[in-house]
Amino acid sequence: MLIFALAVFTVVALMGLGLAIGVFRGGHQDPMYARTHAGLALLGSGLVIWAAAEGDERLYINIGLAVAIIGLGILMAIRRAKGQCIRGLVIAHASLAVTCYGLLAYFAFVR
Repeated sequence: MLIFALAVFTVVALMGLGLAIGVFRGGHQDPMYARTHAGLALLGSGLVIWAAAEGDERLYINIGLAVAIIGLGILMAIRRAKGQCIRGLVIAHASLAVTCYGLLAYFAFVR
């Protein structure tokens, strides 16, 4: 289960990197790309919650981080729709996401 979640989050991370590059270069991206990024992130989060519900208590930290990451993602979407600068939010969102991804990779490969 965790390996599949990690695979999904790998795709999410690569998509997020593309989105972040677009923000810092000032380009405009297809809104469906960001929605797909968010949808896959929710799928991965669901898989992590499923694994935690089956008894893997180590994943609670990932769930907590995911709540913060999702909140920042929603805030970025709202602010971007208003045309406001979101670079600081992108850095915070990405930093938490990298931490969450690293922990998930550790939990997936180390028992």
